[in-house]
Amino acid sequence: MNHLELLQALMFLRGVEGISIADIYQIIGKNDMRYAFFLLSILEDSFENTPIQLKFIPTSKRYQIIVPHDLVTDLEERNLVTPIISKAARATLACILMNTVKDEPVTLTLLKQIRGINVVKHLKELEDNGYITQEENHVLITNKLLSEIDIPSLIGELKKIEF
Repeated sequence: MNHLELLQALMFLRGVEGISIADIYQIIGKNDMRYAFFLLSILEDSFENTPIQLKFIPTSKRYQIIVPHDLVTDLEERNLVTPIISKAARATLACILMNTVKDEPVTLTLLKQIRGINVVKHLKELEDNGYITQEENHVLITNKLLSEIDIPSLIGELKKIEF
């Protein structure tokens, strides 16, 4: 089996966890950064006319294979895939992210004012999925969330919305 096939298989098997340069070094059997990036570029080129993309996640220093958000949303609307978190929890997460971007503390009290009493259920769902943690009365986003979302695009979209 060649290096590119092994790289593709590992990326598929790892899913959202992604792969690191060290993983690629293990595949090729040596620390050769140029060759590792060459393999990544071939992989990225192979997705050129497909909805699949190769994405580097700076916070985790890993590469993932992703499908653009608009396609995922379309598939969810057609009931072909089930979202990881509910629509209500996603709306609560948007509030959390917006206040985090504004450098404002995110508290349970604030979220109850914005999202209502059911926010407690949303927070539990988000925490169960590893996207937030709750410390005392504050809600914090996790590295898992940061590694799974495109922060600049998300911030741009959130700024268009009036809360």
